[in-house]
Amino acid sequence: MQRSALTHARLMRESTDRIERASRSDDVRESLVAHRVLASPGSWHSWELEHSGLMRHVADYTSLRHQAAALRRTTLRLVHGKALFEYLKNHNVRGESRLKILRHFYPARLYEHAVLAEHATYLRKTCSYMCASHVSTDLVHDVEFIDPMRQYESLYAEYFDLYCATLFPGEDSDGSSERALLPLLKHQLNEWRWVILNPKHSAPRVRRESELRRPLGDTQRMSTLKGSK
Repeated sequence: MQRSALTHARLMRESTDRIERASRSDDVRESLVAHRVLASPGSWHSWELEHSGLMRHVADYTSLRHQAAALRRTTLRLVHGKALFEYLKNHNVRGESRLKILRHFYPARLYEHAVLAEHATYLRKTCSYMCASHVSTDLVHDVEFIDPMRQYESLYAEYFDLYCATLFPGEDSDGSSERALLPLLKHQLNEWRWVILNPKHSAPRVRRESELRRPLGDTQRMSTLKGSK
């Protein structure tokens, strides 16, 4: 079991090995993302440079406990960073709708440049997300990392979908109802963020929530956390 703090060199070595394994993975999405980053020296260098900065923040801490906390914060930011492209891809946003969304998030860029920039950002963030998750679970042995982060990622995707729907509502959508739900989802996100960043105090609650979400034959909706102060 890893006991001493991880050096920047170790973090980068583990990360590059993780990307190499991902390129051979049976997971189609994981393999595709890794291959895209490995496709050219330029794309690899861009990822490596950005990821090195992320891992530098982790390596600056001299205890494994503080590095685990830094990895959690880093992973949260990566969830946010890849959300826009995932929204465009998962909802098959095309044509005028995609133009409007990208113009909102990239007001100073031409549409074609915004598309390329967002795709490149998604590839880098997704690869770094894989690496940070690997380091957290397999090296730091942060056993309470996976489930809360998955719940946060799922909820953030729901929040981001709803947020984008309120930007440019369609004819069949109820913009006022969707906007009214945003504060509730944001509150739930803040609760899960608290859980992720305070694992010592939230571990019993996470286990209880996992038990409540365990399927019993019917599809169950994730229960909302309460009282995370």
